[in-house]
Amino acid sequence: MGGSNKFDPNKDIPDLSGKVYVVTGGSAGIGYGICAHLLQHGCKTLYLLGKKEEHLAEAEEGLKQYGDTSRVKPIQVELEDLHQTDAVAKKLASQLTQLDGLVLNAGLGVGVYNETVDGLDSHMQVNVFAQHHLAMTLLPMLQKTPDSRLVFQSSEFHRMLTSHPSFESVGEINTDIGASPLYARSKLGQILQMRYFHKLKSQPGNKLGLKAGQAPWINATHPGGVVTDQQEQAIEAYGTMGKLGVKAVRPFMKDPMDEGCRPALYAATAMQVGSQPIDGEYIVPDCKVTDVSKEGKDEHLSENLWRLTETILRDQLGHLEYPTVLL
Repeated sequence: MGGSNKFDPNKDIPDLSGKVYVVTGGSAGIGYGICAHLLQHGCKTLYLLGKKEEHLAEAEEGLKQYGDTSRVKPIQVELEDLHQTDAVAKKLASQLTQLDGLVLNAGLGVGVYNETVDGLDSHMQVNVFAQHHLAMTLLPMLQKTPDSRLVFQSSEFHRMLTSHPSFESVGEINTDIGASPLYARSKLGQILQMRYFHKLKSQPGNKLGLKAGQAPWINATHPGGVVTDQQEQAIEAYGTMGKLGVKAVRPFMKDPMDEGCRPALYAATAMQVGSQPIDGEYIVPDCKVTDVSKEGKDEHLSENLWRLTETILRDQLGHLEYPTVLL
């Protein structure tokens, strides 16, 4: 790429023959774009995870124009239910013999405060806790696969906090701080999770077996301003003002199929990520590595969030199949 900051997925993704990917939130928007390009470039198997069966069926039908959909394995997962997420994660772990890329793309956008069936803020559960559990369950397979990738789909919203989270308790998480701050907090959470994963690589003998200079290469991405159904969540949260705001910015938003999926695809497929390597970084459109916010660099915050995540998952699910780091 040189310094051009350009990555055209139609031309720049290498041949993916023999590679296996898992993409969350793959049935619509940016996730669908990611899946389409992975299939287009010949991946061996694509596990497409989505919330609703009907959306998965629509996605599978639409993907026929990009490649052989017998390679696509649609899986329904409800990230607002940790027990159902756990069942899907364990089933995947039992089926996979390799995993070249896990793209944690699913997410709730700017929206009203809700609690999940597990009694947790839905933004944090969907965007952080549930996908952390999926990543941890599949981590051994990522470690087993050379040049594998773990990609967190974050956002520039991680910079837009109106409060200062400490990530110390469920009580704090289950406080309605407003639609945009809820989203921003969860996007910061994804940055902090990515950075703590990477930090563990510098700690010899860490419980996860992560090793410096070895895959999986772990990065977070920002898709840019993209037209997705998340704008409808903003309208629900803010009513008329939200509708006017979305109307004002929509002309400047990118198409998720063409441009919105580029940073995640770069992180998941580009040879440069493994050869340089690009690891523990934040990638913005198309393939530029940039700094995260001050809060995103806060190691105390990242440790707090990791501990809280482990506590919540253990309390909700009981015994975890993978080692905990801070408990």
